[in-house]
Amino acid sequence: MKRFAQSLSLLLAAASLPLLGADPVAKGTEYTATVSGIVCASCKAHVTEALKKLPGVTAVEVTKGAEANTQKVTFAASTDTLTKQDAVNALGESASQYQILSLDKTAK
Repeated sequence: MKRFAQSLSLLLAAASLPLLGADPVAKGTEYTATVSGIVCASCKAHVTEALKKLPGVTAVEVTKGAEANTQKVTFAASTDTLTKQDAVNALGESASQYQILSLDKTAK
């Protein structure tokens, strides 16, 4: 039984190690946008759903922005190539209602 517990412990430890040769982009990139025009829960949902359609986006969070009448929109993606224009395009016809003022990215 002791030997089984040791083997199980080693197996679990090995499973938590990163794979050799893993793509560093797979760790993901966090994007932070400052957006104006999000004034209600429906607006928040619309922007969230639009950004989730971008390639590799896995999560979107909308919180109060630092400036008046803005929201901070943070989203995680498995790619580091998304641009402000990609986000504007994702909004489609609503891009005039929800204006993306800035988009910054940081690697995770």
